[in-house]
Amino acid sequence: MNRLPLLALALAAVFSAHCTKAAVSNAQPFDCRLDPVNPLTAGGPVAIRFRLTNRTDAPVWILRWNTPFEGWRGTLFTVSHDGVEIPYQGPMVKRGDPGREEYVEVPAGESTSATVDLSEVYEIRQPGLYEVTVTGALQDVAKDAASVPHSRDQQQAMELRCEGITLDVKAAG
Repeated sequence: MNRLPLLALALAAVFSAHCTKAAVSNAQPFDCRLDPVNPLTAGGPVAIRFRLTNRTDAPVWILRWNTPFEGWRGTLFTVSHDGVEIPYQGPMVKRGDPGREEYVEVPAGESTSATVDLSEVYEIRQPGLYEVTVTGALQDVAKDAASVPHSRDQQQAMELRCEGITLDVKAAG
């Protein structure tokens, strides 16, 4: 009996299982979601809720810098109206290395969220449709609590894949 085809089949199965496992481990660990917080009023509050859900079976720590988890100290959003990008007008902060308190834990299978008012840092004075997209990244993501904080040269940035939203901002009154 020729065992070569059986050996080749076994090796193919092992290789296939290894490649599948590698693809899963490199998958995006977060579901990212933006939701409007009504009412959305031109010249008034235009709030959105930013939510990250950890899809893994272990907690993950993220550096809160330039995310809604720290408020406005930079941004990961692009906001546009009638196809024209609205410039961010909030604070931008230069920093050294983060401290442990600058990280947010997202427990396994759970979500964490923050609400921010876009009108605090974007000029949203006209009624109409506004497009909001996530264009930034998480500056540092860690899978081990004991490893945080990371110095700036050891940070592991992660792109966020988050579906944009359209806000229907109404006239005041």
